[in-house]
Amino acid sequence: MLRFRQLAILFLVFACCYGYHKGLQRKASNFKLQAQERWFTQRLDHFNPQDTRTWRQRYFVNDTFWNHTNGPIFFEVGGEGSIGPIYVIGLQIANYASHFNALVVSLEHRFYGDSNPLPDLSTENLRYLSSQQALADAAFFITSIKQIYNSPNSPVITFGCSYPGALAAWFRLKYPTITIAAVASSAPVQATLDFYGYLDVVDKSLAMFTGPECDIAIRKATDQIQSLLRTPQGTKVIESKFKLCSPLKNQYDVATLMADLMGNWQGTVQYNDENNNPIDIRYLCNIMTNASSDPLSSYVAVNDLFLNMDEQSCLDASYVDMVQQLKNTSFPDNGVGDRSWTYQTCAEFGYFQTTDSKNQPFGNLVPISYYVQMCKDVFGIDLDPATRVNQTNIYYGGNTIPYDGPTNILFVNGNVDPWHALSVTYHPLPPTISSILINGTAHCANVLPSNPNDSENLLEARRKILNQISEWLQPFVKRATF
Repeated sequence: MLRFRQLAILFLVFACCYGYHKGLQRKASNFKLQAQERWFTQRLDHFNPQDTRTWRQRYFVNDTFWNHTNGPIFFEVGGEGSIGPIYVIGLQIANYASHFNALVVSLEHRFYGDSNPLPDLSTENLRYLSSQQALADAAFFITSIKQIYNSPNSPVITFGCSYPGALAAWFRLKYPTITIAAVASSAPVQATLDFYGYLDVVDKSLAMFTGPECDIAIRKATDQIQSLLRTPQGTKVIESKFKLCSPLKNQYDVATLMADLMGNWQGTVQYNDENNNPIDIRYLCNIMTNASSDPLSSYVAVNDLFLNMDEQSCLDASYVDMVQQLKNTSFPDNGVGDRSWTYQTCAEFGYFQTTDSKNQPFGNLVPISYYVQMCKDVFGIDLDPATRVNQTNIYYGGNTIPYDGPTNILFVNGNVDPWHALSVTYHPLPPTISSILINGTAHCANVLPSNPNDSENLLEARRKILNQISEWLQPFVKRATF
């Protein structure tokens, strides 16, 4: 488990794909008898013909609904955490497969979970970790799966949520002869170094559900914290109130603390009301707007809530400790790819959630320079994140889709989810590109299993996705009836 809430928020881009919430993780044991875990011999470097090394990559298969004659293949893209049977059994993709007699497969992303190409996560070894290599993994895998199942003419649709959603869209862009379409959910296809817009959406989502009072209370608490941090005496007050494990020594410790505190709100907003989660926006805002408490005390109460949930007696805001954790080159036992994902953010995507916008209530003590320095300190080299992010957008095109660009991609987002700001939500779009923005839903909501509490907006979005899949498959299989 991540010791630093700030790190956990950095990795929230993949949290939907790491088990799809704890409630679903508990159900995973029920799926193991239905889903098949298998291993695939993969190439280490797809772009160097002189490197012939291979490794074993994990994947899961669900052939429950598979029509061997003309059924399609639905490919659930793996992301920045371990995958499991739930990826092919427990998500909406299984529902779609039942309608279209599809084979469902999911491939674990290299350097995550049990798919470890090399002995450790050294900076030298992580040069083989990139979205380009992951897409090439998927291309080689899918062509091989077609041979294994003797289905050379089966149409393939890629699915993914969050970073895997971006991969699903990029796969359609870069490998259009292998896949016919993609459903890209909560997909941050616009790489962004300074993702200050994340907190802008958090701010709007708080107001959407509770009005301005909660936002105002957070802003007052943050202002008071930043005022106290200007003096040694005030700093000691903050260390005591928020139960810090060690004293704040420098600006990097302060930034880590402030990121941890706003992280309580980021995670809550990002997964608001999903999977019957009791800790939602209204719950936290009720604490913040308690008339019997002042804003700072309420902000402390929110932090205490999360410390208790995590069974932690103190909050570790030490920047040095965080860097040391990320410098650990061993593969994690729990499948959470903290070092691997940090490398990808530093070397490809950015996605760093800063306080560099004035349109949010969390102060200004978590600047982009904090994350750029973290990249240097963790990996021992200057990865030049700004240049890498620019190169990523040049390679994939960002979230602006040209009319002569890719075809058959459906982008699905919730307007509560901060990541929708980096996805494709605008109109008009090219004729074969479409987007759905679901009012009132958060990150990856449309990919989760159906729930009796699902809103009508969410149900309607799922019907639209199903109909879009049917339209894509019409030239290949008999159109489904609903």
